[in-house]
Amino acid sequence: MRNQELIRKAEMTLASLKTGGLMNATQSNTFIRMMQNTPTVLNDARIIPMESDSQKIEKIGFGQRILRPAEEGKALDAKDRVVPATSTVQLNAKEVIAEIHMTYDSIENNIEKDGIQQTIMQMLAERAAVDIEELIVNGDTTSADPFLAQMDGVRKQAVSHIVDANGAEISRQMFKQAYKAMPSKYLRVPQDFRFYTSPSLEVEWKDQVANRQTGLGDAAIQGGLSSAFGVPVKGLANMQPYDEAGTDVSDILLTHPKNIIVGFSRHIRIEVEKDIRSRKFIIVLTAKLDSKFEEEDAVAKVMKVKE
Repeated sequence: MRNQELIRKAEMTLASLKTGGLMNATQSNTFIRMMQNTPTVLNDARIIPMESDSQKIEKIGFGQRILRPAEEGKALDAKDRVVPATSTVQLNAKEVIAEIHMTYDSIENNIEKDGIQQTIMQMLAERAAVDIEELIVNGDTTSADPFLAQMDGVRKQAVSHIVDANGAEISRQMFKQAYKAMPSKYLRVPQDFRFYTSPSLEVEWKDQVANRQTGLGDAAIQGGLSSAFGVPVKGLANMQPYDEAGTDVSDILLTHPKNIIVGFSRHIRIEVEKDIRSRKFIIVLTAKLDSKFEEEDAVAKVMKVKE
C-alpha cells in the first residue's frame, strides 16, 4: 500500500473516532472501563458516572448502636429511638486533557492491520489513567503545578487520623499505629482494606518481610502482594516522595479502596487534527472528573516515612 493511500485510510479511520467530538454514553462507559483496567488506583476505586459537572452522592447509615432490650407489649422510649445519619459528598468535575501525537510512519503497520482505532483508544486510556491517578493522589490546590492545583487529592484530603513518622524508616510499628488510628467500627474486614504506599516503600516492606525466611517471606520476594496486620500493602506509582528537611519521605494511606470515589462526567471528548507540516496526527482527549473520600473518617495516614 502506497504512503498516500495509508494516510488517506488513516484520515478516514481517525475521523470515525470523533463522533462530533463528544462520545455517546456507551463509548464513554467503554473508555472509562479501559482506564480502570490500567494498573492504577482507578482499578480499585469506586467509579461514579456523573450526569453533569456537579453531582451530590447521598450517604445514609447508622453510626451508633440501634438495638435495645425489648419489653413485651411496650414500645421504646423516645430517648432509645434512633434515626439514620445522612450526609452528602459533593463532586465538582475539573477538566483534564491527554494528547497523543502519531507520525505518519508510526501508524503504517496499524493501518495495514486495521487496528489503529483500537490502538489509539488503548493508548489514550492508558496515558489518561496514569495522569488521572497522579491528580487523584497528589492533587493540591496550593501546588505550583497547574495540573495538580485543580483539586486536593486523597493524600491531602486525609486529615482526621494522622501518624507522624518523623522521617523514620518503614516498620511494622507504623502499620500498627495506622491500624490503631483507624476507628475500629470500619475495620470489620481488614483484608478488604489497603495500605497504599509509594513503590519504594512497598519494596522496602517486602524486603523486611522476606528477611523472616518463612513461606510468607518467600512469597513477598517473589512479587506477591505483601500485607501488614492482615491488610494488603500496595504501591501506587504516583505516590511519589517529597522533601522534608533535606530527606525524601512519603506517606502511607490506610482505607477501603471503594472509599475512594472518582466521578467522571459523561462529556468525554475526542478530537483529531492533521498536522501536515510535522507529518503527524494529533489526537486530543478531554474529560471532566473529581475525586473524594466517601467517608474521610475511614482513612488513616502515616506521613513523613523515609524513602
